[in-house]
Amino acid sequence: MDELERLGLLTKAVSRESDRRLTEVLKPLGITPSQAEVLQLLALHGPMSLGELGGLVLAEGGHPSRLVDRMVTAGMVERRESAEDRRRVELTCTASGQQLARDAADAKGQFRVWLRQQLQDSDLSPAMEVLADVLRGTAIESTVAARTKRSLVNTRVSS
Repeated sequence: MDELERLGLLTKAVSRESDRRLTEVLKPLGITPSQAEVLQLLALHGPMSLGELGGLVLAEGGHPSRLVDRMVTAGMVERRESAEDRRRVELTCTASGQQLARDAADAKGQFRVWLRQQLQDSDLSPAMEVLADVLRGTAIESTVAARTKRSLVNTRVSS
């Protein structure tokens, strides 16, 4: 096995283990990691269109329409006319969706504790640079950039 194959294997294994652990901590809430991601994005960034959400969500490959349909049916998300443009449909968390977003953030804290223990004092910068290099020029690179930019804006606003 060469270095590139090993990098691919390790990346996939980390992704699968992370997904498994996230599924486990979210199971008591009755939501999936994909649903938690949507709820947390809507709770954090406010109402947005399906297209805007698709530009931020990693879980559904940028096409979260079926996921959102299921969440609307389950009463976690609602669709409503934009106050500024009646042609625009915005997605927002319902009251129960807001609570689930908070509960998911708390549950994900358990995952972060485990991950911090695994990484201990590791310098993450080189790994993040390598992974960013792998994504360079791909469609998902813009999703990661948009999420990073929004996170930085929210960090500055809340500071």
